[in-house]
Amino acid sequence: MSIRTLPPILFALLLATAYICSQAWADATGTGGQASGSSPAASNPQPSPGKAVVPAGSAKAAPVIDPQVREVMKLVCNELSSAKTITYHAEINFDSVLPSYVKLQYAAAMDTAIQRPDHLAISYKSDLGAKEIWYDGKTLTIFDPVHRAYASVPAPDSIDAMLTQVTEEKNLSVPLEGFDFSHPCERVYPQIQRGKYVGINDVGGIDCDHVAFVQQELDWQLWIDHGNNPVPRKIVITYKKLPAQPQWAAVLSNWRFNRTLPASLFQPKIPKGTIKTSFIGEQEKKR
Repeated sequence: MSIRTLPPILFALLLATAYICSQAWADATGTGGQASGSSPAASNPQPSPGKAVVPAGSAKAAPVIDPQVREVMKLVCNELSSAKTITYHAEINFDSVLPSYVKLQYAAAMDTAIQRPDHLAISYKSDLGAKEIWYDGKTLTIFDPVHRAYASVPAPDSIDAMLTQVTEEKNLSVPLEGFDFSHPCERVYPQIQRGKYVGINDVGGIDCDHVAFVQQELDWQLWIDHGNNPVPRKIVITYKKLPAQPQWAAVLSNWRFNRTLPASLFQPKIPKGTIKTSFIGEQEKKR
């Protein structure tokens, strides 16, 4: 099984970042078994965790983006890029399409801690599995508690470089990685064909600026807090080119900025008896 069935996305790249990649992580760490982001019976192409890109070499017309969309995106991207540390929580729902084209929905929860420029920690639990990830500026470690296996690999000295490297060399998508990059908006606009301002709509009792985007492989919507803290509150991604058009959605909460985070948060916690394995990219190189 390949690690990703879709290439990466922008803010949704920022988000987004979609049904987490327990599937990717299970494969990446060589643990095998049931994918944490897909049904055991699924053979149709499944979406990567909230990610997708315009294929290389695709001809693209200039994007048509409402001015109000650019305004609210600038606010949220500035809020994220200016912070030294960020923590947030995500409640996720993701579809998995069976060979019969029946669409199943699963749930997940994820906690993320970012300390720029060189520390990242993610804890993910879903109906189908769990994964932990730690990056400390030198090493990237992924732990699968269900299969009691982990993998570590040397990594560059910044979050941006690490995420780029694991995508290109390890074929691994880190969940909601768009939030983790130092300048999220720079990764957004090149992939957008159309951006529309929908209006002010509700997410959990919070008024939000609702914006919608069209890309070649997917459509996605983002809800940004309309108050004094312009943070993402919700994202929905529709993989329109895949059978049954599966969706990935997350409601985002508990945003905290510029707090002092303990060093232990970014240190791997591997239980005794856990098996050390390799990333798939490393296994393939050895063959």
